Amino acid sequence: MEVRPEAGVLPEPSPALKSRLSSAFGTWVPTVTLVVLAVVSSLWLAQLGNPDTQPKRFAGHTPDLTMEEFEVTTMGEDGSPLRRLSAAYMAHFTDTKTKELTHPHLVVYREEQEPWHVASERGWVSADNDVLMLLGKVNIWRNRPDGKREIHIETEDLRVLPDNEYAETELPVSISTPESLTSGTGMRAYLGESRVQLLSRDKTTIDPITRQ
Repeated sequence: MEVRPEAGVLPEPSPALKSRLSSAFGTWVPTVTLVVLAVVSSLWLAQLGNPDTQPKRFAGHTPDLTMEEFEVTTMGEDGSPLRRLSAAYMAHFTDTKTKELTHPHLVVYREEQEPWHVASERGWVSADNDVLMLLGKVNIWRNRPDGKREIHIETEDLRVLPDNEYAETELPVSISTPESLTSGTGMRAYLGESRVQLLSRDKTTIDPITRQ
């Protein structure tokens, strides 16, 4: 007597057929997976090579003006120079209206006296030009009329208010003169008054030869 499957019901495959299907499926699935991965990888690499799909590294902060050997001098009402800011390289950013400087050098002129010099590794100028940040290692010095060094200050990350001829830092400071060496932490420098204030003095060494 022949038994036919009911309508809509598939017959159970034989053990031999199950074995062949399992073998074929096991071979087919890895192949399809590799093909899909290859396609996805190709699309991903193509997107990397397409500049339109890459993130804009400098989006919104691309300099609109750059200059080598940058220099600007601020003059007084009588036509005499008040200060000069120079840098090996200057970049102006249109989105923030700020400037970034490489090897900036600020000179603060004083009437009938030798000027102050302030130099650093990097610099930043605010949009209104009221704040000058001198970043990295900072050197401040003033020479005597004969060209010999009168005072030399070493520190880092100095905040300067050019219009007020004022500078400050919270970091360690070293002040050297021909007579002494003083170290401390934190400084306020009133360049227009030739006055330097250490917020915390750690040590002062007097040259014994000079002291005699």
